[in-house]
Amino acid sequence: MSITLVSIIVFVSITLVGIAAGMWIRDLFFAGAGLGGATIPARRLRRLPTVLDTVSEKTLRGRIDQGFERLVLESGSQFTASAFFLLLMLCAIVTGGILGFFQDDPLLGVGGAMIGILVPLLYIAYQRTRRMNQFREELPTVLDMIARTTRAGKSVDQAIELVASEVTGPLGMEFRQCSRQLEMGLSFDRAVRSLAARVRLIEMQILATTLVVQRGAGGNLSETLDRMTAVVRDRMVAYRQMLAATGAGRVSTMIVASIGPFAFLFLLLVHRPHLQLMFDEPLGRLLLLLAMLLEITGLFWVFTLLRSEE
Repeated sequence: MSITLVSIIVFVSITLVGIAAGMWIRDLFFAGAGLGGATIPARRLRRLPTVLDTVSEKTLRGRIDQGFERLVLESGSQFTASAFFLLLMLCAIVTGGILGFFQDDPLLGVGGAMIGILVPLLYIAYQRTRRMNQFREELPTVLDMIARTTRAGKSVDQAIELVASEVTGPLGMEFRQCSRQLEMGLSFDRAVRSLAARVRLIEMQILATTLVVQRGAGGNLSETLDRMTAVVRDRMVAYRQMLAATGAGRVSTMIVASIGPFAFLFLLLVHRPHLQLMFDEPLGRLLLLLAMLLEITGLFWVFTLLRSEE
């Protein structure tokens, strides 16, 4: 690999690191001149609008952007979507540059760049799934706590405050934010709907609707929450039974899907001449591209079916 290409990779990497650090600082603190020349005090905490504050996009590009931002937010990561995107680009440049530099092969550099993007994405998707499962596990306890508190004669606001102080998991953190919003004067309806928007579970949507309706129309909230708790627990049992029943199919899908890429990487690293014809001939490059598209399409279809079952 030429010294010019190495210099370009190093320069772009350093630039991305600087931009990511600057955007992280901007997201935390905002200082300088505002609109119309108004001066904004230094080190003032500033909350940037997120996908939770906007309506769903209709275009494919907008849906992809919102899906990526929602993935980062729901994973509980401290990164913003823009900063995490820059981190992906940095990982792609570093891994691709290292493999391409030591092997002196641009194709390996491209493969390393794809790995550098894929690994952080898989990790943050795993973090999101783990966090959502924690929400499901904690929700019956939260419903029981709210039901017992309201049955004892306390208000719903006090029940939310009790959940915020007693529950230590990620769902307790979301209720603490809801409690702080109520203390700061945000209306009850907006605070509860904001909670439901951050915790995208159908059970939380039902809970938010129940609390808002009860706030306006009245009714026996504790009995409603008791029945809802039983339904949530039944749904969790059914969900675990579904995972157990489809476990073998999901594992076999991952094994079959990984055989092709791993075999390709093995031949590329160990027996490169066996694949050289695929890179030299136009038909071989077309078949490789078609194989990648079919692999991605099949995985997307399988994961879509699994998500619809959930």
